[in-house]
Amino acid sequence: MKKRLLGLVLASIMVLGLTACGEKTEETPGNEEVNVKVEEITQKVTEKLEYGSMIKLDAETLQQFYGLDASILEEYDANVPMMNVTTQEHSVFKVKDVKDMEKVMAAIEKRAGDVQKSFEQYLPDQYENAKNYYAESNGKYAIFIIHENSADAKEIFQDFFK
Repeated sequence: MKKRLLGLVLASIMVLGLTACGEKTEETPGNEEVNVKVEEITQKVTEKLEYGSMIKLDAETLQQFYGLDASILEEYDANVPMMNVTTQEHSVFKVKDVKDMEKVMAAIEKRAGDVQKSFEQYLPDQYENAKNYYAESNGKYAIFIIHENSADAKEIFQDFFK
């Protein structure tokens, strides 16, 4: 009888031990997937940072400026200066599939290099501005900002993912 009672107690302890080691699957608010329109991000950025006249890129010009195929994007808002006397530009991308984010970030890095190269010998102050660009991705979203106050854009973008 003592062996049976001891066996029952040990089995109970094991069951309790196993359930105590279980993993919680409850999501915290910070783990929820963000779903925001890219225009909303762009609007917040352009409210805070002053930009001159810009040209909004369509699928063809997106390919020309970024080497990026718009078909991998759910939505985007890419803007370049109307006149080639400033480096300021802003773009926000949302990919259809997270696996394509690497392509988007590579395109952003290439674009940043192209802008720097075009201003390297042309306008030194704009070249310095282009070197201090901001690019970041989070989930399905990516942002690219060239602006003297790009730190403000960083704060705005990161606030969407808190």
